[in-house]
Amino acid sequence: MKEKIYKKEIRITLIFSALLMLTGHSASIFVLFPSLQQGTLWGFPVQYIIPILLGWFGIAAVCLVMTLVCNKFDDEMEEYVKTLAPENDPQTDNTQK
Repeated sequence: MKEKIYKKEIRITLIFSALLMLTGHSASIFVLFPSLQQGTLWGFPVQYIIPILLGWFGIAAVCLVMTLVCNKFDDEMEEYVKTLAPENDPQTDNTQK
């Protein structure tokens, strides 16, 4: 179970890192493919408005989804920790030596 949780944590980290990189660096698409620079969207050149929209709203949306997924993952981690046998914690142990 522990390995499954660790793999899920790594998967979540990699997926959201890639999504944040894609949305935050979307202007690179227009540098790599100059033929996409033709046209307008709402009266603005595509190569300017798409990176701005993805940079503001794209990252905000990815961060919102990441928050929801990470909170759910934290709940799963707490459930797993509760299933473990309790150990004596030296910080909370009130017995005198």
